Amino acid sequence: MADPKVPVLEKSLFYLFLALLFWAPLPFASARIWSAGLLAAMVAALLLCWLLLYSAGAAKVRPALWRRMYLPLLLLVLLQCWVAVQCLPLPPVLVEWFSPTAFQWHARPGWLTLSLDPAYTRQYLLLGATYTAGFFLTLVLVNSRDRLTQLLWLLVLSGSFQAVYGTLMLLSGLEWGFFVEKYVGRGVATGTFVNRNHLAGYLVMCLAAGTGLLFAQLSSRAESSTRGRERMRRWLRLLLSSRLRLRVLLALMVIALVLTRSRMGNAAFFISLFCAGAVAQYAGQYFSRRLALLLLSLVVVDMAILSRWFGFDRLMDRLASTQAQTEARTANLPQLLEYVRDFWFTGSGGGSFYSVFPRYQGTELKAAYLHAHNDYLQFIGELGLPGALLLAAFVVLALRMALAVLRGRQSRLFHGVAFAVLMTIAWALLHSSVDFNLQIPANALTFVVLLALAWVARVLPAKTAAPRAVAGRAS
Repeated sequence: MADPKVPVLEKSLFYLFLALLFWAPLPFASARIWSAGLLAAMVAALLLCWLLLYSAGAAKVRPALWRRMYLPLLLLVLLQCWVAVQCLPLPPVLVEWFSPTAFQWHARPGWLTLSLDPAYTRQYLLLGATYTAGFFLTLVLVNSRDRLTQLLWLLVLSGSFQAVYGTLMLLSGLEWGFFVEKYVGRGVATGTFVNRNHLAGYLVMCLAAGTGLLFAQLSSRAESSTRGRERMRRWLRLLLSSRLRLRVLLALMVIALVLTRSRMGNAAFFISLFCAGAVAQYAGQYFSRRLALLLLSLVVVDMAILSRWFGFDRLMDRLASTQAQTEARTANLPQLLEYVRDFWFTGSGGGSFYSVFPRYQGTELKAAYLHAHNDYLQFIGELGLPGALLLAAFVVLALRMALAVLRGRQSRLFHGVAFAVLMTIAWALLHSSVDFNLQIPANALTFVVLLALAWVARVLPAKTAAPRAVAGRAS
């Protein structure tokens, strides 16, 4: 006889995973050594628990998922193996051959590492393994339509909490972050994050999840009805349904996004929203007037009305006064390019930017750069071309899977998930050009979790059986 505790244990593991995703942005976005270590330990504990359940036959994986998830997992594992290689002591002749600059900078006898800061690279490897485990846990734990919906709602609630907390701190004048008074970012919304741009990035990902939920709730009935009474019924159902609550939460997040005064965060939100909408319309091979109206309402209602009450005009003034030549983010571009040229092949080591880049700054750059303010250049400089290509291939696979969902699945929920994935990828491609959201643990983990949902939406059957059952090939 089956143990009645088996489904309870597996279900509990899923809810613990949701709690972890809610926790990740709370302690300074898990960007401190102690909070990053705690995040890694919690993810490792969840992974170990799932492996124990799986070995005992208490957790199952759909055959269709096994067939599709090995390639993205392989890419992520290979990336972590490459970072591990950067930490390994190697014969000097190999280091000189593969990275002449690293060989010159070591300037000591004995075996050498490709990384110029092995201690930070080991921390980088730990976080990379955490993201890989988070990706895997999303694939195996989100094994039903209900769980898929609950995860999207969790991201909406987490983003709404950050939005409400950041807005209240700003409007009340308390200016507290995570149980301490803010020492940077005063006068703007930061939530429990340190940097307003990273809160903006997190809010955009949560908005993508919420917009995907709205997409999923669009009526599938014919839209060509001209009967006024039927139209009125539809609008009344909309006002009385859970969509209204979701719409209010999205409005709160947009208000907080404006209050961050993050220029690229706000610009990337609008651009990614419309890019994802256009791709969804094209890839789905149909035109949905409801989807078009939904995207338009996110702009008209939120930005033109609600957000203006909370300083939208100040954000526009900040955008208008931006001058690239005076921006600290672009002032270091020549030095960044020099850094990348020296380490383009093997990289200076994951997480080593902070200790390596000061040698390139010179006297004209006074600021201390913890990160490159450009994820593309930082990934290439730290990981080299092999690591950067593995990351790019992983994102391309997620993009292709989201497009496959739009073309091959008929469920509104799965289409909404694909929309969220497309919007998240578009945001990352834009915001990463001027910031380092993907270097922040909470944002990086949320990013890979959202991308994992593309594979989940591809393999889940239209009507999911009980979580313990192993289903066949998805439709």
